[in-house]
Amino acid sequence: MSAADSPLSDRTAPVLDWLAVELSPDAELELAAFVRHIEDLTRPEVGKGQLQRCMDLLQARGMQISRMFREKLASTALPLNTSFHRSATRLVSALGKLATGYEDSLNDIRHRTAKNIHQSPQAICAKGLEILGEQFTVAHLAGNSAPYGFWLRAHTLFLGCQTTGNGNNCADAEAAYKFLLTFSATQPEGLTGAETCWLAALLSSVAGDTNISYTPPGEDDLGWFWIDPDQDTPPISDNRRPPPPVEGLIYFSAEELARKATAWIEALEASPPDLNGLPAGLPTTEAATLLRRVREYWATPPCREHSRRRNQYAVRVCTGLEGIWKMLRETGAARQEPHTSEWMVVNESPTGYAIMQVTGTASELAAGMALALRRNEDDPWTLCVVRWIRTETPEQIELGLQVIANTAKPVTVGFRSGTQTRPMRPALVLPPIAALGRQQAILAPAGTYSARRFMLVSDTNRLYVAQGRLLSLDMQTSSIELFQYEIDPYPL
Repeated sequence: MSAADSPLSDRTAPVLDWLAVELSPDAELELAAFVRHIEDLTRPEVGKGQLQRCMDLLQARGMQISRMFREKLASTALPLNTSFHRSATRLVSALGKLATGYEDSLNDIRHRTAKNIHQSPQAICAKGLEILGEQFTVAHLAGNSAPYGFWLRAHTLFLGCQTTGNGNNCADAEAAYKFLLTFSATQPEGLTGAETCWLAALLSSVAGDTNISYTPPGEDDLGWFWIDPDQDTPPISDNRRPPPPVEGLIYFSAEELARKATAWIEALEASPPDLNGLPAGLPTTEAATLLRRVREYWATPPCREHSRRRNQYAVRVCTGLEGIWKMLRETGAARQEPHTSEWMVVNESPTGYAIMQVTGTASELAAGMALALRRNEDDPWTLCVVRWIRTETPEQIELGLQVIANTAKPVTVGFRSGTQTRPMRPALVLPPIAALGRQQAILAPAGTYSARRFMLVSDTNRLYVAQGRLLSLDMQTSSIELFQYEIDPYPL
């Protein structure tokens, strides 16, 4: 027995005493204790056996604490304030150390150096992968990406279960690994906090329906991803990059979930809506909108049509549809402030930008919101939708943007749905884009669309009133919806 494992240096007693006490409703207090005990048991001078004796209990308590933070993060816009961001970062780090403990236990079994490990390799891998799933979810809720080494650890635990356990009784580990792959395939950096929590709850019960294969799919198979377990990388869509000519790749497809998503959407849009086992936490209309988006990622993962060019120049940015609408209606000096702030373009393509904040304090940012930018005062405003948000620190914010128009006109629109009267809402008319086969379009707040016909009012230069007819709903997010329309030649 080493000195570190001797009774005199046993550090498990305070941990077990804490774990024996009922969970406090104070999330910050519980987090502080969780982090303190994890750090104490993972010090170099402490033997692995002490952590392994407490690992499952710590895993269960860590999951409870993380769910408390999930609720807070789901309703908090990015970027997080400094204190909250620090708490989320500490939680992500502590969960990562616990996952490392499971990986070490697996390696001890594989190298036959394990002592007093009574769990099976399958159970060790399943619990380690479950902790990684929670770590991944919280990291994205905080606006971060997966930590360094995250994917290598996930691949190691999954394959370790397959080899060490001879591929038997690996259902729980495989389901937890599929959760990570499926969640990554939905591009979670493009989700709001509420959407992230709702989708994580859904995938925790249905991700097992996806497919993993060790042989390349056929040429006619669509919507599949490949994984190189020797690299610290997530699943990569074949649409974006073909797999390298190496052995040992893993292939993954969520096409089965895409088919099920269609049935879920129909159930949510029924009258009355039928949750049919779907999680709560989002209004049914928002849940259906989210499922339409992720269904496309699962069935036909997007590919990048244009390469990005690195650049560095300043732009003025106005965030939020309401702010853009007000700015475009104003004239003269009042048009510039307080609606805009300065950002820096870091790369660009004909269809999008990546920008980083330079001055000011950004607040209330959300994936899927509208944003306008321009380089010079004489340039027109380019209209974009925020595709993803990264905020590794509260002071450093990076946005990925999809261009939807190079100019816009502020109007108000109101839909008519039977005898129900709906208020007029601010919106932007976007010009037609012949290259995309798009007619005139309207960018409106989420929830505006409710029927085929609507009233359009413009009063910027002169009063103009018309009845429009919706042709197609092209984009829906939690913040906006984009639809093509035409002026109705036969108004009612």
